[in-house]
Amino acid sequence: MKQRRTRLIVFAAAAWAAVCAAGLSGQADVRPQAESPVRGLPVDPVYDEIASFLAGRPCRTAPYMEFQETDEYRAYAAALEEQWAAMESARLGPIRTWAEREIAESRAAAATLFYPFGGPDGLTPLVLYPGAAHYLLLGLEFVGRMPEFQASEAEKAARYILSVQDALEDFFKKSYFITKNMNAELADDKVDGVLPILCFFLKRSGYTISSVRRLEISEKGAAVESPYPGEQRKRRRPFGVRIAFFAEGTSVPRDMSYISCDLENKAFGEGTPLDLYLQGLPFETTFVKSASYLMHYREFSRIRELVLARSRYILQDDTGIPFRHFKPEKWDVRLYGTYAPPVADFKNLDQPDLQAAFEEPGRAKSLPFPIGYHWGTKKVALLSIVKK
Repeated sequence: MKQRRTRLIVFAAAAWAAVCAAGLSGQADVRPQAESPVRGLPVDPVYDEIASFLAGRPCRTAPYMEFQETDEYRAYAAALEEQWAAMESARLGPIRTWAEREIAESRAAAATLFYPFGGPDGLTPLVLYPGAAHYLLLGLEFVGRMPEFQASEAEKAARYILSVQDALEDFFKKSYFITKNMNAELADDKVDGVLPILCFFLKRSGYTISSVRRLEISEKGAAVESPYPGEQRKRRRPFGVRIAFFAEGTSVPRDMSYISCDLENKAFGEGTPLDLYLQGLPFETTFVKSASYLMHYREFSRIRELVLARSRYILQDDTGIPFRHFKPEKWDVRLYGTYAPPVADFKNLDQPDLQAAFEEPGRAKSLPFPIGYHWGTKKVALLSIVKK
């Protein structure tokens, strides 16, 4: 703790010296500007810059440029590069190669990618379905706010990037976020909610942030957007955020939405605002991983039935919808990897029928990447499912 405190003081002193040397007044120069069109698309000058700062990408405005000149930030950016390169080699690269070969049909058809129980994992759907126009993630975690720092807040910025490292540690290593750790790490004195993590993933993936908008769900299930000034922590669910973004050199706008919600039947009942909203949403592809086997329980039957009714394509690990729901007369199921019983936290949720299917000679194909709860043993069961 003493060593970290010393590093923060050094970061603050160096950043403040750089700001003073530049002749700045001590106030941040990051403020709303005229839209910067890139082939006709606007850029959010504040949130795109902050996302660059968090993602280890070059910044163009004060105080972020000065913060990036410190040894503390350089160490942070170097660690990100190392972790990202390791993840690219072990997971992201193999996922891309596999997806191009094995799920080409669903990738081509995926206009809207639905990711229930996805939480802040905006990266995996981007890699699996890079051509989707819309991504919709659902989770219990609150939306939160993007940080904004004044020139005099170098120490605060240093603490924040260290908390970003802590928040991403599980994901870099295991491909998913652990709920109990998120409860501690996505706190208002650290990384304040899901939004900064989503923007981090978008920026690290090479995208430009066009806008960030509050997403409300009306009583009749309509999506209502408004300016995003920041979230009130105790807002009534469901509510969320929509991030518009685009790839460099393109004129195609896309968006990633996250809705903070409870998908248990008692909250996600028939005719509730979220139910009406999802019933009217034209999604054709659903992705599920590391979902705590929730759709195995009758308390989550509503979201399970929605996915089965609305999806033409489903890609999931064994924590998604139980295998018994995919009757062969209605669904084609391709198996990848190796089935293993659930990890210790989810005992008694074995699927003997799925295990038997994996043991059929020649049925399951290899899976060249670890993902989900069995990341350590690499005994991962992945199912690519197509409605007939």
